[in-house]
Amino acid sequence: MKRLRIRSEAKEEIDAAFEWYFKRSPKAADAFLEEIETSLKNIVSEPHLYPIFTKNIRRRVMTGFPYSVIFREEAGSILVIAIAHAKRRPGYWTKRLKQ
Repeated sequence: MKRLRIRSEAKEEIDAAFEWYFKRSPKAADAFLEEIETSLKNIVSEPHLYPIFTKNIRRRVMTGFPYSVIFREEAGSILVIAIAHAKRRPGYWTKRLKQ
């Protein structure tokens, strides 16, 4: 199984989404974190299940939330680039690929 790495910006997106949901419903916030955990486990165990989104980047659309986990498979690891909201400017995270 490959090692999971999460960019700091993606961690910040998780935190921001959690806070947004928590202000409205702690139960929804917990469900969001559970879906993040499920998404990451599924990605690490079977990254090729998820289609190529652009170039060598893949995407897992989260269940029940308007977010996608944007990731890239690397030698020995999976790099989570973004936790992208469906209504945010498409491709905003591509600048992270050059860093």
